[in-house]
Amino acid sequence: MTEKRKYQRINDGVKIIYKVMGVKGEYPTPVLDMGAGGFRLPIKDKLALGSTLELNICLPDEKEPFFGLARVVWQKSEITKSEKGGYYETGVEFIRVGVQNRKLIIRYIASLIAKDKK
Repeated sequence: MTEKRKYQRINDGVKIIYKVMGVKGEYPTPVLDMGAGGFRLPIKDKLALGSTLELNICLPDEKEPFFGLARVVWQKSEITKSEKGGYYETGVEFIRVGVQNRKLIIRYIASLIAKDKK
């Protein structure tokens, strides 16, 4: 099977805070895996494809979090169980994250891949 992804992805547990645009409430969550094009997130609620999420992204190497917008491109129909309850695995694609912030994500991913190779 050929890999279709444009960017490499890693699983590192980076923390973000997400908010569904137009809905009250902000929710902290770990990223299940990440790439410079988007994230796979554990989301507690079933969301419509195309829903827009506001993201506050906190990379461990950065002093300040940065803002991004993403759209839901897929969501598993079954709930994945965890110690903290159930969630829907959700794939989000960046709509807007900024060139510099995307570069920060790419550098962070590259640094983790380089560490794994050592």
